[in-house]
Amino acid sequence: MKAMLTGACFALLLAGTQAALAQASSPLDDRAAAVGTSDPAALAALGHLYIEALRLDEARQAYRAAQKIQKKFGEAEFGLARIEMAKGKLEKSKNACRGVARRFKAESTGEVCSGWVWLTFDRAARAVDEFNKALDKGDVARGQTGLGEAYRRQVNWSEAIAAYEKAIAAGAGHIALVGRGLAEEGSGNRAAAVATLEKAVAAEPASCEARYHHGRLLGQGPRAVEQILTALTIRPGWADALQTLGEILLAGGDFPGAEQAFTDTLAAEPTRGTAQLGLGQALFGQGKIPAAKEHLSKAIEMVPNLVDAYLLLADIEYAGGNPDAALEALDKARTMAPGVVKVYLRTGETYFRLGRHTSANSYLKQALAMQADLSMAHLILGDIACERRLYEEGLKHYAGALAGDMVGIVAADVAKRQAVCKPKK
Repeated sequence: MKAMLTGACFALLLAGTQAALAQASSPLDDRAAAVGTSDPAALAALGHLYIEALRLDEARQAYRAAQKIQKKFGEAEFGLARIEMAKGKLEKSKNACRGVARRFKAESTGEVCSGWVWLTFDRAARAVDEFNKALDKGDVARGQTGLGEAYRRQVNWSEAIAAYEKAIAAGAGHIALVGRGLAEEGSGNRAAAVATLEKAVAAEPASCEARYHHGRLLGQGPRAVEQILTALTIRPGWADALQTLGEILLAGGDFPGAEQAFTDTLAAEPTRGTAQLGLGQALFGQGKIPAAKEHLSKAIEMVPNLVDAYLLLADIEYAGGNPDAALEALDKARTMAPGVVKVYLRTGETYFRLGRHTSANSYLKQALAMQADLSMAHLILGDIACERRLYEEGLKHYAGALAGDMVGIVAADVAKRQAVCKPKK
C-alpha cells in the first residue's frame, strides 16, 4: 500500500518530486477503488474527476462502465462530450452536446453540456444563454454554477460570487466552491478565498483543482506543500502545480527542494521561462553561480521581459565584482520593461553602492515618480542629500521613508540617520 503524504515523503523531494509522489497515496485512486461497478452516478462522478485531472482514458472507461449499467444515461454522455472539450475539439464537443440535448430533452443535461462547451472555448456570453436554459428547467445547482463560471471569466466578481452562492445553496459540489474561491481571490478577498477552497477540499478530497488552488493561496508552510503534492498525485506531471511547489519551497529557503521541483516543471513543460527563472533562483540560493546564470539566460531567451531574471543577474554580477555587467543587465531590464518600478529602484541602489550618486539620484527619483511610497528610495536619497550637506532635504526623505511601505528598512535605523543628518558642531 502506498504511504500517505507525510514529512518523510516531503524529504523524498530531494531525490525527485516524482519519486516522492510514486510512494504517495492518491485520493482519486482511492476513490476509484471504492466506487465499484454497480452505481452509474458514482462512476460518472469519478469520470468527471478524471477529466479534471486530465486522465482522459480513465475518464472514458468510467463513463463506459456507467453506460453498461444504465444504457441511456445522460450524465455519462455529457462526460464523453467533456472529453472532447478537454482535447480542444470544438466541433466534436458541440455535436456531442447536441446529441445529448436530443436524447434527453426533458433533462437539462444538454444545455449544461453546451454551456460548458462555450466556457471551454472562451465564449462566456453564449454560455450564459445555455445555463439560463438549464435554470428554466429547474437545474439551479448546475445552472448557477455555470453562470458563476461565465461571470468569473468576464471578471465580474460580484455576480460570479452571487451565482456560486446560489449554486452551493442548491446542493452544487466542489466545482462551485472552487469557482467561488477563485472569484473571491479575484475580488481581493484572499482570506475568504482560502476558507472557501478549504471547504472545497473537504467537499471533494479527490479534486486536484481544489487541492492545488488551496495550496497555492496558502503560499507557505507544510500544509501548502501537502496540498500541492496531493494535487500532483491526482494529476501527475502538472506543470502549474510543480512550479507552484517550487515557488513555495523557494520562499521557504528549501533551495535543493525548489531546484528539483523546477527541474520537474521543465521536464513537463520545457519552454516555461518562469520555471527557468525559478531554477536559476534555486541554484543561486545554493551558491551554484555559473549554473544559475545559465538558467537565468535561458529564462530571458524564453521571456525577454522577465524582469526578475535581469535583476538577479545584476545581483550576481555585482557580487562577483563585475559592476559594468550588473549595470548592463539593469539597462536591458529597463529596455524590456520600462514601466516596472523595481527596475529603477534597483538601478538607483546599484549606482549608490558604486558611489555614483548623481546617477543614483536620477533613477531613485524616477522610481518615486512611479510609486511615491518607496521607503528604500527615500532612505537612499536621504543618505545622498545628507552627505551633500542638504540636511533639510535629507530629513524630508527620511520622513518619507518612515511614511512609506517600509520594505527593506527598519525604523530604528532611519532614526539613527535622522539624528546625524545635521551640521557638525
